[in-house]
Amino acid sequence: MPRTSTKSTKTKGKTVTKRAPGKTQISISLPADLIERIDKLAAAENRNRSNFIATALDRVTE
Repeated sequence: MPRTSTKSTKTKGKTVTKRAPGKTQISISLPADLIERIDKLAAAENRNRSNFIATALDRVTE
């Protein structure tokens, strides 16, 4: 799935990734079959994985 809202630049040999304002990157581990289901649902809505998960988590935490 293509990623959006990030740009990578090289600074003194290091790659620096710029994200959209107000966004924080996190890392979680999920089962492969769950990722497949998420990717299919996100694609059906023409959204990326990150946006799909963030929206779902926002709904759950309201």
